[in-house]
Amino acid sequence: MSRDESKHVQTELSEDEYERFRKFAEEHGLSLEEAGHEAVLEWIERQQQADPNDRAFTVLDELDSGSNPDGVSTDARTEDDLVDEWLGSDGAFTLADDSSSQS
Repeated sequence: MSRDESKHVQTELSEDEYERFRKFAEEHGLSLEEAGHEAVLEWIERQQQADPNDRAFTVLDELDSGSNPDGVSTDARTEDDLVDEWLGSDGAFTLADDSSSQS
């Protein structure tokens, strides 16, 4: 990118933030300009990866609010419920379809 095509971005950092940034850039063999450029690009990339309005992020809130359609039920249990019901031993076991244990 030529100098004529680039834009400059400026920000203020506290003394502590600046020292952390300077030290990080130095440890990675980068100038402050290079480190700042990479930091901005990384931040943009991370922000674009997840859309908080995606239904995947709101479905749990809907379930918690009790807005389930009529007739929807679950047999969800807590971990303690499952532990209390365990009647097996701690001994080794094999799966029924595990052919390696059959002779």
